Amino acid sequence: MIFYHWRHRLILLKITQPMFGFLSIIALALLLALAFFVTVTLHELGHAIPALLMTKDDVTIYIGSFGSPYNCFRFRIGRAEFYCKHNPLLWYKGCCVHSDNYLSIDQRIGIVAGGPIASILETVLTWLLISNLQHDDFFRIVFGGIFVISLGTTAYSLIPNPTPRYTPSGYAVYSDPYQIFRLIRMKYGRY
Repeated sequence: MIFYHWRHRLILLKITQPMFGFLSIIALALLLALAFFVTVTLHELGHAIPALLMTKDDVTIYIGSFGSPYNCFRFRIGRAEFYCKHNPLLWYKGCCVHSDNYLSIDQRIGIVAGGPIASILETVLTWLLISNLQHDDFFRIVFGGIFVISLGTTAYSLIPNPTPRYTPSGYAVYSDPYQIFRLIRMKYGRY
């Protein structure tokens, strides 16, 4: 028996057949993949939308990698190009690539801050959706999964980590808060 408690409600799921248990694991894996996909995509769109508004260049969003276009399905919407890995186990990471050569430091800070701001908004929005869904337990579970992954991603995206991750081309990518910290130091001549 699995007890699932959400907002003073108790849903009892009784697993009586081995096949149902296996299908539950598959459903949970699909829910996690969906939650990571939605969370990472919205976070990267938080970077991409300000970049599209502040530049005239194309913006590339990678879901499932830090800049690798291989083993991905690709689509384009206007100046935004998306690469998403075929393997849903990789959807927990992402990257937004844009040109910032002629942007001011304040504009660059705005683009970098867009990702964590989008994550915070997604976390609040999913919490409000869960709180206002009265009787539809399926959607509460789906949005609950997205909320948990979004909350974890938001917490992670607010920690300044000086350890870089590297793109396939060898370019170092730092966490969003650490990039903001470096840009502020650069703005005031302390870097």
